Amino acid sequence: MSDAIFYTPMALSKAVDEYAIKTRGIPGEKLMGMAGQKVYEAIAERRFLEDLSGPVWVLCGKGNNGGDGFVVATLLAKAGIAVRILQIPDPAQIAGDAAVYFEQARDVNIPMIPVSDSTWKNELGSAGMVVDGLLGTGITGRQLRPPYDEIIAQVNDLTVPVVAIDVPSGLSGDFGQVTEPCIHATLTVTMGYPKAGMLFSPAREILGELVVADIGFPPDSLEHVNFPLLQRLHATTIDSFYPFRSQNAHKYRVGKVAIIAGARGFSGAAILAAEAALRSGAGLVRLAVPAGIGPIAESLSRETIVTYTPETTAGGFSSAAESVLMDLAAWADVVAMGPGVGREDETVVLMQRLMAQVDKPLIVDADGLFALAQNPEVMRQRRGDTVLTPHAGEFYRLLKAVGIDADSQWQTARQFAEDWNCYVLLKGAASLVATPGGEVFINVTGNPGMATAGSGDVLTGTIAGLLAQKMMLPQMLNYAMYKHGAAGDVARRKRGELGMIAGDIIEALPQVLLP
Repeated sequence: MSDAIFYTPMALSKAVDEYAIKTRGIPGEKLMGMAGQKVYEAIAERRFLEDLSGPVWVLCGKGNNGGDGFVVATLLAKAGIAVRILQIPDPAQIAGDAAVYFEQARDVNIPMIPVSDSTWKNELGSAGMVVDGLLGTGITGRQLRPPYDEIIAQVNDLTVPVVAIDVPSGLSGDFGQVTEPCIHATLTVTMGYPKAGMLFSPAREILGELVVADIGFPPDSLEHVNFPLLQRLHATTIDSFYPFRSQNAHKYRVGKVAIIAGARGFSGAAILAAEAALRSGAGLVRLAVPAGIGPIAESLSRETIVTYTPETTAGGFSSAAESVLMDLAAWADVVAMGPGVGREDETVVLMQRLMAQVDKPLIVDADGLFALAQNPEVMRQRRGDTVLTPHAGEFYRLLKAVGIDADSQWQTARQFAEDWNCYVLLKGAASLVATPGGEVFINVTGNPGMATAGSGDVLTGTIAGLLAQKMMLPQMLNYAMYKHGAAGDVARRKRGELGMIAGDIIEALPQVLLP
C-alpha cells in the first residue's frame, strides 16, 4: 500500500468524480476507460493470464463498476483471452458511459450471460479467473440481496485469482465493514485514492494485494472537496521524528516521566509501563504505586525510581496520595496514569482530581479511562495536552458518558477529539490517532499477537518516554504508535503470535527505535 492520503469512500469518491468531470471537464468516458485499462495492466503484470485453466469471467453490475468491467472484458478479448461476461442489468438499463463500453464488448463478440439465465451457476465453476465489477463504493447495509449473494458465495468457493475493481463487492462503509457474503479478492485495483475502509479489519483481510491506480484525476482534487482525510503513517515520514540527542545530553534533559499506576494484584501493569518508558529513551522514570506493592516494583525494575504512596485498605491509591502525586507531576515533563490502578470509588475520585489539576502533558489509559468516563467534565479543566488511549470498549464507554450514540469508529474518534480538545489513540486493527484539529492518522504496524495482557501498558509507557524527549504532538504520538506496533512485529517473528507476551514487545523496542 502507498503512503497516500485515504478518504471516505462513498461521499468523497463521488465528489472527486464530479470535480474531475464537471469542473475540470474530463469526460467520464475517459476516466472509465482508464480505470479498465489499469485493471487490465495490473492483471497482466501479475501473469494471471498465463496458463489459465478456463475462461476469464467478468462480473458486471449496474453502475460504473460494471462499466469498468466491460472495459476489462474488451481488452482481454482483444488480447486473445477467452472471456465471459455475467451481466446483471438488462441491456436497456445500461446507460451513460457504461453503455459505450457495453457496446464495445458486444462488438468483439464476448459471450454475455444474463444473470436471469441460470446456466451461469454451472458454468462459473470452470472459470480460470474472475474479475469483480459487481458493486462499487456506494453499497450500504450488512446483507446482500439476490442475485449478488449467490454469485459472491460461488466465487468465494473457487481457487482461482479474483480481481476486484475499485473495492471487493460487499465492502461497505468507511470503517472496514463487510456484508455477508463479500468477495475475497486476490488483487484489488482501486481508483485514484485508497478508500478509508480498506485500512481497517475485517476489510483489509479481504483485499488481497492492493494497487492504487492513477486514472487521471486532477492533482488538486482533494483540495476542492470538503471531507475529512485519513493519513496512513509511513516509515519514511515517521522516522524523521526520531529524538536525536546532543553530545552534552544528560538524564535530566532527555525526558522525565512520571507514571501513576498499579494496585494490589496489578503491579505488572505499572512495571510494564515504566520499563517501556525507559526502553523508549526517557532519561528518568519515577513510578508512583500504592505502598503495598512498592517493594515488588523496586525488585522488578532496577532503573525505575519508585515512589510509595498512601493506599486504601484494598491496596489501591487513596485520596491521601494526592499531594505526593501532584509533587511528582510538577517534577515531570510528561505524566501517564491509569494502568492497573483499579476502580475503587476513592481511587476513581483521586484520578479525576489529578486529571483536572495536572498541567503537564497527560496520558490516560485503562482504569484512568474508566475514572474519566464517570466524570468527563474534568476534561474541561485540563490546562495541558491530553492523550487518551482507549480500546474500542473503553472508547464506547466514554462515548456513552458524553452522550454520543455511535460506534467506536474513526469518524467518532475525530469528533470526540475535536469536541473535548484532546488526542485520541484508538487501539485496534488498525490503530489510529485523532487530533483536536480534526486530523486522523492510521497505523498499519502491529499484529494479532499483540492482543495480550499488558500490551496497552507498554504502549502507554512508550508514548510517555518518547513524548518526554520531544514535545511534539501529534508527531511523537504517531511515532510511538508506529514503533510500538513495529516492536510487536519483531516480537512475532521471534516468538510467534501465540507465544508473544507484552515483555517481548519491550524487548524489541530498542531494535525498532534504531535511527
